[in-house]
Amino acid sequence: MICVWCNEDKARETTKECYWILPDGASTVKILQVPAMECLDCGIYLEDDLNEKVEDKIYTSDLSGYSDVFTYEELMNAPTI
Repeated sequence: MICVWCNEDKARETTKECYWILPDGASTVKILQVPAMECLDCGIYLEDDLNEKVEDKIYTSDLSGYSDVFTYEELMNAPTI
């Protein structure tokens, strides 16, 4: 796959753990198994559209029943507000 940062054919799909700040601005959550890209030269990164998808879902979901650690799939299945 082509890396969006260096435009080299050195990228592959992977997953990573990510931290996000919740809308209250005071707390964070750890999201496991977030789809990501790994480039041999650039390292692991999230593509912009996926980053926006996670941000939108965090801001529009009821996460009150979740701990501060959950998976990407759990986030995508979270009930909306």
